[in-house]
Amino acid sequence: MADLPDLLHEFWGFSGAEVTPLGGGMNSETWVVRHRGSTYVAKRVSPTEVHELHAGCQVASTLGDAGFVTGRPVPTGDGRQVVTQHALALLEHVPGRELEGDSDEEQGWIAGTLAGVHAAGNPAIGPSTAGFALDWLSPQTPGVEAHPWLAAAIEAARAETDQLALTWSVLHTDPVPGAFIHDDRTSVTGLIDWTGARRGPVLYDVASAVMYLGGREPASAFLSSYQSQGPVAAHEMQHLDAFRRFREAVQGVYFAGRLAANDLTGGIEAAENEKGLSDARRRLGALGVDTA
Repeated sequence: MADLPDLLHEFWGFSGAEVTPLGGGMNSETWVVRHRGSTYVAKRVSPTEVHELHAGCQVASTLGDAGFVTGRPVPTGDGRQVVTQHALALLEHVPGRELEGDSDEEQGWIAGTLAGVHAAGNPAIGPSTAGFALDWLSPQTPGVEAHPWLAAAIEAARAETDQLALTWSVLHTDPVPGAFIHDDRTSVTGLIDWTGARRGPVLYDVASAVMYLGGREPASAFLSSYQSQGPVAAHEMQHLDAFRRFREAVQGVYFAGRLAANDLTGGIEAAENEKGLSDARRRLGALGVDTA
């Protein structure tokens, strides 16, 4: 890729921008960009993820226009949200602190923000889950064949959820606590990192949040708050554990693929990919899946 300052000048008209690497992501490279008193975040993904970056930028822009704080894209001089040939986007910087989700208060902020996004995303009963996330959860996904237990877990998760017709909405798909940015001055909680956003069953996002918060019991405050604010019908929550197994299988596929490709994007080591796969296997076992 050309030097980032040159691309910022070419596509956004920034001259003399201050660029500082920003860590934290596993699927992208990011930088803090300061220009004429304003702060932005530049984000670059792999060429194979450009379509997901496009989709995420569109969702972030739409939700941003609706009043949510999303780190929405800054258009180029000719109006593009993503510079496709460089897999690059420039995003609004969201001030505040990353949440950790280790208190009831923080879990309430996470739940309220996620529920608001789902409520704003035209929630409605969708098609069966059989057509959801086939690019993320299939036995044919690269890397899966090396782990027979994972292929079996995928088949079991699909069998358990494929015929369900549940509430669908716009999903973040990876609502890790650190993606929620809380501004203590305004008491507003934003949600960033929209690459991969898509429409799907809302329980996928809920299960993802529960996974990141450590399970049902540690996430009890989140679940209570979400159920009181979100668009999911009460009877649908009986399928939460099925989607927790679905989500853990997706996690396993993700790390199996990174291991197969020796993907170290995000500045991590191979051992961290191994740990990610091992953690998904362990959590699947705890959820009753045979991973022997």
